[in-house]
Amino acid sequence: MSEGKQTGALNGVRVIDLATARAEMAGRVLADLGAEVIKVEPPEGADTRFLPPFEDGHEGDPDASLCWAAMARGKQCMTLDLQSADQRKRLLELIDGADILIESFDPGYLAELGLGFTAIHARNPALVYVSVTPFGQDGPAARDPATNLTLEAAGGLLGLQGDGDRPPVPISFPQAAYHAGVQAAADAVIALNARDRTGAGQHLDVSTQACMVWCLMNATGFPPNEGRDVPGTGPERPLPEPPRVPGLQTPAILKCADGYVTNLMGTVGPTARALGEVVYWRIEEEGPLPDHIPQIDWNAWATEWKANKITIAQVNEATQLGIAFLGTKTKREIIARANSHGLLNVPIVSTADLLEDVQFQARDFWVDVGGRTHAGPFARFSRNKVGNDTPAQPLATARSAPPPPAHSPATIDTFRINGRAQPFTGLKVADFAWVGVGPIISKFLADHGATVVRIESAKRPDVLRMAPPFKLRVPDINNSQFMANFNSSKLGLALDMSTAEGRQIARQMIDWCDVTLESFTPGTMDKFGLGWEEVSRDHPDLIRLSTCLRGQTGPERSFGGFGNQGAALAGLHGITGWADRPPAGPYGAYTDMIAPRFGALCLAAAIFERARSGKGQHIDLSQVEAGVHFLEPLLLDYTVNGRIAPAGGHDSLAECPHGVYRTGGLERYIAISVSNEAEWSALCKAAGLSAFADNRFASLSARLAVKDKINAALAEFCAGQPPFALASALRAAGVPASVVLRPSDLYEDPQLLHREFFVTLPHSKMGPTPYDGPATLFSDTPAKLSKAAPMVGEDTDYVLTELLGLPADEVSRLREAGIFV
Repeated sequence: MSEGKQTGALNGVRVIDLATARAEMAGRVLADLGAEVIKVEPPEGADTRFLPPFEDGHEGDPDASLCWAAMARGKQCMTLDLQSADQRKRLLELIDGADILIESFDPGYLAELGLGFTAIHARNPALVYVSVTPFGQDGPAARDPATNLTLEAAGGLLGLQGDGDRPPVPISFPQAAYHAGVQAAADAVIALNARDRTGAGQHLDVSTQACMVWCLMNATGFPPNEGRDVPGTGPERPLPEPPRVPGLQTPAILKCADGYVTNLMGTVGPTARALGEVVYWRIEEEGPLPDHIPQIDWNAWATEWKANKITIAQVNEATQLGIAFLGTKTKREIIARANSHGLLNVPIVSTADLLEDVQFQARDFWVDVGGRTHAGPFARFSRNKVGNDTPAQPLATARSAPPPPAHSPATIDTFRINGRAQPFTGLKVADFAWVGVGPIISKFLADHGATVVRIESAKRPDVLRMAPPFKLRVPDINNSQFMANFNSSKLGLALDMSTAEGRQIARQMIDWCDVTLESFTPGTMDKFGLGWEEVSRDHPDLIRLSTCLRGQTGPERSFGGFGNQGAALAGLHGITGWADRPPAGPYGAYTDMIAPRFGALCLAAAIFERARSGKGQHIDLSQVEAGVHFLEPLLLDYTVNGRIAPAGGHDSLAECPHGVYRTGGLERYIAISVSNEAEWSALCKAAGLSAFADNRFASLSARLAVKDKINAALAEFCAGQPPFALASALRAAGVPASVVLRPSDLYEDPQLLHREFFVTLPHSKMGPTPYDGPATLFSDTPAKLSKAAPMVGEDTDYVLTELLGLPADEVSRLREAGIFV
């Protein structure tokens, strides 16, 4: 840590925040990184001020919204009426001295007021102008109405969640705006780095739908590579999910003595070892297994099974004994054992449990802001402060706020490059990360021009290399689109770091690079002689990002789970599902889809700051801590009101109706939600809800009182109708609605086609394959998927000779020594 008072990495950056609730999170996280964020509200107050939950007894009070309390931390608020020419002039004066502007109005609204990008760019050519909308600035769906629920349906996430015998369910706290907000913030800072090179600002067009597609993990890879949607989804939703190994029953959720825990017992790598550890724990406390089950090395049971030393029936019997044993243990006992022995079982925690979590407490994660307990920093920088202790401002203060002082945009007199040079051209990155979070973060850098070298070994392959989907359903270490989708635009170096010479090459890669990422268990890089203190001693401008589930410090830092466990520990699993059933949880490793947006933001900010200070730093990104920020208002609802958030099915605190309804077609559904009276009136007309069409049901509270009747009427209306035609008709009438899209539908979605979202790249083994493209379109320095993901070690010779400058004979010697595997 540096001595003295820390400032944020974005200190000196001014942000004009015009965002609605669609992107309120963007200004919040920029403020956490030290930017001066000026929140410009309409005279009646920002719409986020009126979002629940509220402090009990103050429902509807613009100063009592806990959603506003979370989103407006650190912002300076002032009110301006954009319909007033005089007040627009005041706004223009603010914009003249700003670095970033964030807005999320309907496309064209600000342009009609003379505040669109073209007009503003003429006044302030250095401004980064960020527009966040449901579907993007143009295209067939650009002006369609949308809500969080319908965007989660249009992006494909909703259809992958829930129980097969009921309609799909969302996470019971809206997620789409949070994903779009952090994405917008990350891309805004990437664009600031571009401005340092070109001197020019630009327009960023963020599509919330595209942001949601990036939450699907491996799902988009199934249609083009295996010719189907994710097994157990789409038309297969009602069918029981087949076990990976017939005869082996390992449910995703287990009952324990005081709740539920996740379960990731499996057949490969850490999941197989986790099964063995459960069996060993049961043996340790309850004695040997029945005599007819052989005594084997349970941490290597899959190998023993393949060698015919044990049958799958015997494995399953031992597994069920272990599961029954876990049922006698408390959540606290199970997480303690998980940390000490590598179980992949963690508690599915509530918002109340979050405050009792010993890892959060040890890391001083909870902070007091204005007398309330809030989530702490989404990441920790060794030199810069993250987070702020300025509470959300009351509306009266915003109305009386004087104009902020004059400000000059943050500049740096290094160099200027004419043309459209990408933000990170010339940046050198050594990527030691694996699985999801780290590789996606480094992909952000690679797609924006950085030279990123992915360092891995076939001796201990990335688990995603042996996870579906596979091209033509053929499992192979170089045939998985799961891995490939997260690693496009990168070079591949095969390196056995278990050898001394392998570690020496790794050190040379770190000495070569500007930025390095790693996602090993904390302490692993130190054991390799590549710890932060060691590698930064003679490399003071080095930036390293270390990411793991629980952070680099604290008693549970060594827990090596995945984003499935991350969602459980962050409280997101427990609020997804039905109140009368065990929580179903989000699709897949959900925090693996949250943390990369924060990670990209952190690295972009650190690179921006380094251009001014000349100094690097170490970033500690806990995936669970990042995930907690996506339900912070519910945390406040507990700390302020004592209310524990449930798994709410289709219920919403802010919208009614808010549901998913069966239509015609096999397992086809439509998501419909309304957020205001105009949308409700439009729905009543379009759906023939005459029984609810009078003023008695105009208010949200009145509709919530009869929500079951409204849902029954809508279910009857939707039943049997063609889903796409129905959604189109409702949207044309002004009703937010979307078919619950399957991954296969995304490739034919007119809006994604218009944005050319999917990018086909020629992979060395898989051939031409579609990859997920960028969620944000940069007007001047667009992200580019420059190459398909590398096969293991595909670019080893190029990296060693061209980037590190090693002689060819030395490379040959090392190859013969077997370190490039």
